[in-house]
Amino acid sequence: MSVLKIHLTYGCTAQCDHCRFRCTRRPGPAIEHDLVTECVDALKRLNRLELVVLMGGEPGLCADLTHRLTATITAMGVAVRVETNASWATDDEAARRFLAPLVAWGAAVMYSLDAWHEPFVPPERVMRAARMSERLGGRYCLEMAYLDFPSCGHERDRRSNELLADFERQVGRRPEVYQGTMLFNGRAAERLAPLVASGRGVPGEVCDRVPWWYNGDLRTLELLELDPDGYLSKGCGIAIANIRGTPVGAVLDAYDADRHPIFSTLLQAGPLGLAREAEALGYTLKADYADKCHLCQEAREVLSSKYPAYLVPEQHYRKTDFHGGHYDDRHQSAL
Repeated sequence: MSVLKIHLTYGCTAQCDHCRFRCTRRPGPAIEHDLVTECVDALKRLNRLELVVLMGGEPGLCADLTHRLTATITAMGVAVRVETNASWATDDEAARRFLAPLVAWGAAVMYSLDAWHEPFVPPERVMRAARMSERLGGRYCLEMAYLDFPSCGHERDRRSNELLADFERQVGRRPEVYQGTMLFNGRAAERLAPLVASGRGVPGEVCDRVPWWYNGDLRTLELLELDPDGYLSKGCGIAIANIRGTPVGAVLDAYDADRHPIFSTLLQAGPLGLAREAEALGYTLKADYADKCHLCQEAREVLSSKYPAYLVPEQHYRKTDFHGGHYDDRHQSAL
């Protein structure tokens, strides 16, 4: 299945420690409707696009755009799923207003529920949104991130399981649930990776696929992401091209992972290959990393100035969490 994941905005109602996109509660620009529809049209014609995932940040911050895009994309014959933290479900009427148009157009909804979201979004809102989905006849599922799944030894992982059990009691059933260990890139690389990295060593394996999707092979275009800046990518803050300046068809025709300056290294030498390149710019290899995403993120932080056209958008890199030269941890959750 060919899939396009679209970041409508990097603004969010939460600022979770595990967010690989470094989303913040600062207002951010939203992607343009026409840019999305032009991209979807091209990918449907040229790449057999079957599913669009509307995500953020938090798509509830731009509810009108979310509804409008859902209507437009489903009318084009492409399925839609919306990924949200349900912060908008403050009461039943608010939940109905957001969900009713999505259900009417046949879109599915994925709700985030875990201990990382809990400090920002009361779990009761997720439960309310789920109950409203059922009342309206809509399809939904849950997504839950863990420090270490399925062992779930950390207190936050145990809390996530408590939230799931409470959800089942309150809603009356267990929905489809996607559970897994988080990827230690983005904000999670510096905030959470140290909690689990000890003793894991330096990952030496290659990286030939996006790890959070079944069809994420780097050599194919089955999975793509589009962000508010116009970058088309495989995710992780590694761009292929910017479709504001290059037509989608030209991007597809020119794509060759083995010639891409970042993907080629990942395919041949893995994140360790990027780290060796970063060492020439002053990076010091550590003894332990949480996973290969953690190593890759740290190497790319250093290499971002060397590859400014590819290691973008800035949202994925540490400098976006700075204000006036000081790291912003005002919303960091207590660990």
